Amino acid sequence: MRTISRLIRRYILAAFAIVLLVLMVNGILLAGIVFRYGSKRIQEGFFPVGKFAESFTRTEDGYAPSADYDWKPHFAWAMLLSDSGEILWSEDLPEELNHPYTVPEVAAFSRWYLKDYPVMVYRNNFGLLVAGKPIGSMTRFDFYMDNDILYALLSTFGPLLLLDLGLVLIICLLLGWRGAKPLRALAEGIGLLAEGKEVYLKESGATAELAEKLNQTSRHLQQQNELIARRDMTRSNWIAGVSHDIRTPLALIMGNAEQLSRQFPPQSEPRKRADAICTQSKKIKALIEDLNLTFKLQYNAQPLRKAPIQMGAWLRRCVADFCDPLEETHSVDLLIREPAGQTTLEADEELLTRAVDNLLNNSVRHNPSGCDITVLAGITDEQFMLEVRDNGTGYPEAVLRNLSDTCTDPNAPHILGLHLVGQIVAAHGGEVSFRNDSGAVAVLQLPIVP
Repeated sequence: MRTISRLIRRYILAAFAIVLLVLMVNGILLAGIVFRYGSKRIQEGFFPVGKFAESFTRTEDGYAPSADYDWKPHFAWAMLLSDSGEILWSEDLPEELNHPYTVPEVAAFSRWYLKDYPVMVYRNNFGLLVAGKPIGSMTRFDFYMDNDILYALLSTFGPLLLLDLGLVLIICLLLGWRGAKPLRALAEGIGLLAEGKEVYLKESGATAELAEKLNQTSRHLQQQNELIARRDMTRSNWIAGVSHDIRTPLALIMGNAEQLSRQFPPQSEPRKRADAICTQSKKIKALIEDLNLTFKLQYNAQPLRKAPIQMGAWLRRCVADFCDPLEETHSVDLLIREPAGQTTLEADEELLTRAVDNLLNNSVRHNPSGCDITVLAGITDEQFMLEVRDNGTGYPEAVLRNLSDTCTDPNAPHILGLHLVGQIVAAHGGEVSFRNDSGAVAVLQLPIVP
């Protein structure tokens, strides 16, 4: 569940980061706008009506602003009203505004608009200065607030901010929980799927499609597991049935062939045929035994009866037993490089003997005209290395491809004996390799466990 907790934590942190980022961006933009436009306006005199009013002086013709002050960049028109509402001075005054003003009219435009003209007023020593802006050039608001309300708002600003942050936190937690809840179900489903158990997730919400895919995958895997189990059971029953059913007739064939062989002279044709029947029957018996053994090793049904093996003495026994009935056309040489002969391994002696016998028999069987076989033992990189090579025809390329892990040809030849060698070595934690080098070469590497 660490993934879900990490997801919730990241979701909450991401939400906070987004909120803070938005606030920071808004603050930066607002400060930039105020700095860019506000400072420029202040420097230029955004509301210079006071300075304008104070520049007025009395002249021979009446009243006028000082010639040193240029007010026209700031206002479109201006007029100076007396206390009675008469116009004492004006310039660029629109025609509809050129008339005396009553007290109510003055009170009305002192609220910042005179016939849609934004105006500013300022009292000086001579009267009331009214300066106007063009229509639509400015928006002004009439805003006021009771001090009690203003103080109440200011005093509640801090708690209100904390409340807002609390609401944001609650919303983020709810969103995180709602977002992580379906993901938690998906994570549990994937865990069950990894354990090979059946999975059924509710197909709704934002993760409905993923849940549907997991359910389909679970059903597909369950169907495959059932098919594999039925196939393995069928294979096991078939192998067991064949082994059981063929054992009795094979024993009768071998017994009768041996009896017939003893009834004829050594070099007679009937005896040769009887001996051939015995030889082929023994091959069939060995194949059946290999078939049973490879099936057990594949499904870990063959227990390894490990015991300390003195490798030098064991190899000598293996080669001596194999050479006992060997024909003169074949020879076997055993070379043991010390300290391999004094090395002791924890292994199943019966299985290792079976592996070596399969390699030796393979050289004899595929070289009927004769060959020389060499068995070499040594220590390489803290591993016991056993090499079996001959100077015969070597392995066919199709056989080497079939023995490799990358072979995908369904029509490749099945070399049961060599495949069993690889299984036996793998069961002991080792590796085996096959190649051609002026004949067939098989190299077995077994780990030396101190």
